[in-house]
Amino acid sequence: AKGILQGDTVPAFNIDMQVKNAMFRYPALPAGVDQINISANVQNPGGNIDLTTVDINPFSFRLANNPFSLTANVKTPISDPDFKAEAKGILNLGMIKQVYPLEEMELNGTIDADMQMSGRLSSIEKEEYERIQASGTIGLTGMKLKMKDMPDVEIKKSLFTFTPKYLQLSETTVNVGKNDITADSRFENYIGYVLKGSTLKGNLNIRSNYFNLNDFITASADEASTSEAASTDSVATAATSIVEVPRNIDFQMDANLKQVLFDKMSFNNMNGKLVVKDGKVDMKNLSMNTMGGNVVMNGYYSTANVKKPELKAGFKLSNIGFAQAYKELDMVQKMAPIFENLKGNFSGSINVLTDLDATMSPVLNTMQGDGSLSTRDLSLSGVKAIDQIADAVKQPSLKDMKVKDMTLDFTIKDGRVETKPFDIKMGDYTLNLSGSTGLDQTIDYSGKVKLPASVGNISKLMTLDLKIGGSFTSPKVSVDTKSMANQAVEAVADEAISKLGQKLGLDSAATANKDSIKQKVTEKAAEKALDFLKKKLK
Repeated sequence: AKGILQGDTVPAFNIDMQVKNAMFRYPALPAGVDQINISANVQNPGGNIDLTTVDINPFSFRLANNPFSLTANVKTPISDPDFKAEAKGILNLGMIKQVYPLEEMELNGTIDADMQMSGRLSSIEKEEYERIQASGTIGLTGMKLKMKDMPDVEIKKSLFTFTPKYLQLSETTVNVGKNDITADSRFENYIGYVLKGSTLKGNLNIRSNYFNLNDFITASADEASTSEAASTDSVATAATSIVEVPRNIDFQMDANLKQVLFDKMSFNNMNGKLVVKDGKVDMKNLSMNTMGGNVVMNGYYSTANVKKPELKAGFKLSNIGFAQAYKELDMVQKMAPIFENLKGNFSGSINVLTDLDATMSPVLNTMQGDGSLSTRDLSLSGVKAIDQIADAVKQPSLKDMKVKDMTLDFTIKDGRVETKPFDIKMGDYTLNLSGSTGLDQTIDYSGKVKLPASVGNISKLMTLDLKIGGSFTSPKVSVDTKSMANQAVEAVADEAISKLGQKLGLDSAATANKDSIKQKVTEKAAEKALDFLKKKLK
């Protein structure tokens, strides 16, 4: 090397390496690598670093009697890489252990490569594929990989075919433990993706008979929780287990998966379209059988901000089991634990927008949404709040109540699920409920029970006002008897005011104003009705 090294200016240099018919071998292993021939040269005449040239012709060797050769040439590496490369040969992966110690690893299979590529990077960026020369294949057969504490990986047969414009993957089945994924795809701009990290575009079809996502994410989630306990840097911890969607991938995916397991959930016959682009996965009409019924999902999962992944989704639900939803969804356990003891199915729709945590679970206090659920056959036996309402109205039969038709509209905001008023028919009774439940399991509901004429003789049109508080595990139902007493008086016709006043011991002659009489009658009647109800409902 001779000259000046300053900024982008480099001295003239020439690096030359020549290896002829070399070999190496581990003494303890039965085979080696021989016929190693390398002719490599890197040089620059001095001045601009872009004048550097790299020439490798060849780099060849024979591994356990299987020859492999690589040649490459690169010019103008800074301004516009002008490259030419060729690879040809066979690699018997099963022979590597005879040449190099693999310790706790077993590897088998054969790679057969025969490919050529040449052109300029600028042609790739401009998508001038006619200026690029790329052809050949890379085949993989009989691959098996076994490593300690990892499921076995097996690929029976796979073939990559190269052209200047695209890379084609033939139908390939990958088995990882008990899991299987079959894929065939076509990728465009693969050269730019490899050389410069530009966007890889493609179409991908995936199929599977069985795929357990827990086999792939449980370990990282456990590591994250352990790390979080030992560190205050929760952002860094979260990033280690979040599934990040690459920004430089633009895929159209069609999925047909017979059985998928995730957390405690099982999905069968999952079909739909996924669009992966700009760090986001859009799900379009993703249909699956789960929780005893069917779910169709539209929405997206985004890691555009990897520190705060986001899920926005709309779910169309058909015949989902209440108890199964409670068993399989942590979100239901936290926000609607009443589902645990409900017997029956529901249908409807739910729309949610929520952040996700390091385990890919919803951060419930960030969740916003709404929905509507309906059920045609629901048993409320074993629900503590209903049991207490039955006690309040002195009707034990309501503790084993069956609901034939009920619709529930609700919103989700600030960690609470708020329901609009809805009716439950309870034999001769109608229960109207509205209120909210929270992440802390608290209940804040108001209820009205319309009483039939058989309950007392105060009014034939009376309603019982209820307050349901406490928590799901310890609900507290209270009765507003004063409100009932006031209703009794309001039900009395104006012309009966004087007569009622006399019965209550009021002197109507003492006041000339009718409204004043009515007010006094109301106060006195409410007092007497309240005493009566307290005796009835104590």
